[in-house]
Amino acid sequence: MLSSTVYHFQTDIEQIYATLTGYGYKVFCSHMGTIYNVPGKSPEESCLLAVEECDFFFGIIFPFYGSGITHKEFKKAIDLNKPRGFLAHHDVAFARQLLNQFMKDEHGNKTDFRLKKKTGVMDDLRVIDMYNDAVGDGEPMSKRLWAQEFYKYPLDGSTFVATQFEDIKRFRADLQKLKQENHG
Repeated sequence: MLSSTVYHFQTDIEQIYATLTGYGYKVFCSHMGTIYNVPGKSPEESCLLAVEECDFFFGIIFPFYGSGITHKEFKKAIDLNKPRGFLAHHDVAFARQLLNQFMKDEHGNKTDFRLKKKTGVMDDLRVIDMYNDAVGDGEPMSKRLWAQEFYKYPLDGSTFVATQFEDIKRFRADLQKLKQENHG
């Protein structure tokens, strides 16, 4: 499943979707219309059900928070311990490093620090919360996950996607091995 984030970055999502389907994956992606809209359920509920159904959750962290459905998908994938990977826009990673001193107190607890207004660079600091959730911030290093930083998807994000997903046999074998380790 490709996370539902789309605000300001539709072409990036479309390129990632095209790459993954080109490799032979069946990709759940709300922007591309490939998430089953469960009759009587909201788009959010349908997206969260898709997280439950997917074999791998691929989250994209852009600097615009939107409706919050993507963040709920992240949390659902984490709660279900779904195999997952993440791409994080450079602006989010940069803001995280810069603003961490204001977003956490001296004990590492989250503060109420927020943006006073939306900007053209970032609309909500909850994108940093998404990043922290994605990587397992605060967890021991052995339990943390990778979030590959990118600035412009075609230039530096697409290489990561190709490296991770182009060898579909290897990827499926690694998923199967992970499933056996987690249930065996």
